[in-house]
Amino acid sequence: MMKIPVLGVVENMSWLKCPDCNKKISLFGGEIAEDSEVEAAFGGVKLLARIPLDPALAALCDRGNIEDMQNDSLAALADTLSKEL
Repeated sequence: MMKIPVLGVVENMSWLKCPDCNKKISLFGGEIAEDSEVEAAFGGVKLLARIPLDPALAALCDRGNIEDMQNDSLAALADTLSKEL
């Protein structure tokens, strides 16, 4: 309705990094990640990123300082978006 093109899908809170062993933990099971790719493909858009649940990111957002976040997932998303635009 607004005629704004959709660049893609970003899966938020997709996974969690274990603070003890650094293992990647899927919070909602593997099916959710696969469903996001299917949904992205069905909508004709790409899956741009999977952003982990990260307490540090939440704290920075609450303070209005998200730009201070050092996160590989966010950096990869920024790179992807800069190529898409």
